[in-house]
Amino acid sequence: MTFISKFIIFNKKNNGRINVNFGWLGIMIMGLSFVLLITMFTIIYIKDLNRRLFIVHTKTQSKFEKLTAYNNMLLLEQGYWGAQSRIQAVAQQQLQMCIPPSTDILTIKM
Repeated sequence: MTFISKFIIFNKKNNGRINVNFGWLGIMIMGLSFVLLITMFTIIYIKDLNRRLFIVHTKTQSKFEKLTAYNNMLLLEQGYWGAQSRIQAVAQQQLQMCIPPSTDILTIKM
């Protein structure tokens, strides 16, 4: 007698047809097998979802690092363009402006 046939009861009463009656233990085993199958598919789905979310996280983190580096570069460039020495150099070279001698500077006191 096999393992499964211990839990399945065969009746040969109804005009030569075979009726299969499952005992309570057979029904329990089939129910647990169904639950096991659902659990296996759920685990597979969650592992796949975790893998896909990790890939999205890695791409987003890489993009964040690139944008942070670009932002730092823009901040350095902004500091360069706004520096006093840069403004003075552009004024002297392109606008032919010069720093007046100290004798020409007037100080107004209030």
